[in-house]
Amino acid sequence: MQGVNVYIADDHNIVAQGIASLLKQISLVAQVTIFKNGQDLFKHCAIQIPHIVFLDLEMPGWDGRKTLVEIKKNYPAVLCYMLSMLNEKFIIEDCIKKGASGYLNKDCSLQELSEAIESPAGEVYYSKEVLKILSGIHQPTGFFTLSEPLSERESEVLGLLCEGLSPKEIAGKLFLSIRTIETHKTNIMQKFDVGTVGKLISLAIKNKVV
Repeated sequence: MQGVNVYIADDHNIVAQGIASLLKQISLVAQVTIFKNGQDLFKHCAIQIPHIVFLDLEMPGWDGRKTLVEIKKNYPAVLCYMLSMLNEKFIIEDCIKKGASGYLNKDCSLQELSEAIESPAGEVYYSKEVLKILSGIHQPTGFFTLSEPLSERESEVLGLLCEGLSPKEIAGKLFLSIRTIETHKTNIMQKFDVGTVGKLISLAIKNKVV
């Protein structure tokens, strides 16, 4: 593959610039474009379809998994690699099930990025740290309890969040206002004691709350 066009979606500009700088050192890469979120990246695919995208797992609006699902549904030939510091086995496996071509740490090396891009078609690539987690050498541990039980509606909203739906999409599906869904989401996050939707979904899936 020559003249590879790469898109990056990450709301942390310094991180995105660092990854872009490494990618530009790879001879196969012709162009690198940075987007601050997954939705902007997806919209730009209608203008120019990239060969490869690197997606941050946690972003405002469309997170990495939501963006991954939409890209694979509309542009199945695009190779999607996840970039994250959320290196828990169940998260990694979920991304691969959703169609990701690989999963790398945000602090991955130039060699690892190059190996990912040069991976044979259909082969899933993992950075070294991710491979350790998948092999059980370094599996994060932790104890989790809800501060109070979820209501039936909160459980329903949480389940849809874990499926990758946005608050707007959930509101339409449940015939509720976006404001009501946002309130449910806030209450759920308080009960889980987390500050981001990404961490909420991670805990919910890991602890089989949904």
